[in-house]
Amino acid sequence: MSLVSPADYASLPVELGDRFVAFEEICRRNMYAAIDPDSNAEDDQMVRLEYMAEVSAAAEVCRVEDLKFPWSFDNPIDGFQTFILTATAIATGLRLRGAGKADPLTVRLANRTRGKIEQQIAKLRDIIINSDLPERQRKGLLDKLNELSVELSQPRIRLGNVMAVLAIVGATLAGTTSFLADGPTAIATITSLLGTDKIAEDAETERLGPPPVPKALPPMPRALPAPDFGQRQNDFGQRHKGRELDDEIPF
Repeated sequence: MSLVSPADYASLPVELGDRFVAFEEICRRNMYAAIDPDSNAEDDQMVRLEYMAEVSAAAEVCRVEDLKFPWSFDNPIDGFQTFILTATAIATGLRLRGAGKADPLTVRLANRTRGKIEQQIAKLRDIIINSDLPERQRKGLLDKLNELSVELSQPRIRLGNVMAVLAIVGATLAGTTSFLADGPTAIATITSLLGTDKIAEDAETERLGPPPVPKALPPMPRALPAPDFGQRQNDFGQRHKGRELDDEIPF
């Protein structure tokens, strides 16, 4: 059984590095959830093998180097620790490389925009509840709108996810009397609000330009030579001896 569900695959980012990071995180989380201290040790080993098989395959597809299935070990389980540490290091590097870089297919919404979109979602929810669709379809559409509300709670909104939900809702409700009255306007308002904030964000990013390059640290100060106490003692001894000789000279 795969550690990644079809829904997880559908939610993966587009960029290859981000896709690998998200995929590995899902596999690791589900692997640890499947491992039970009270279960059969062989079953736990099989879960670890599935993790390594799926993550190594994802690394190849996402063009991530230096992460291969540990075939070189007589028992691949012996290579599990090395494999998962390598996966952790690679994922950490990819996260740091992408830190501060906004996904071009996402947008950070203003609080006022979120509120306006929630109002339109509420209108769509009322349309679905009052429609003549079968109960199963109504429940499915309401679940989609709940997913949309969850997406709106994220720091950055994935535009693809929002548009997919709106497309499903619009296609399913098309032709119903209640939808034709207010539905298209609600969907058009949501897309317009998203587009307005995205255009403003892109303009601000272009105005600010790329982040400044960190300045190099100043060179380390040169260390002072260590004092030579032995030489000072010799000098003092010579001066003291010379003073004794001077004291012996009669006047």
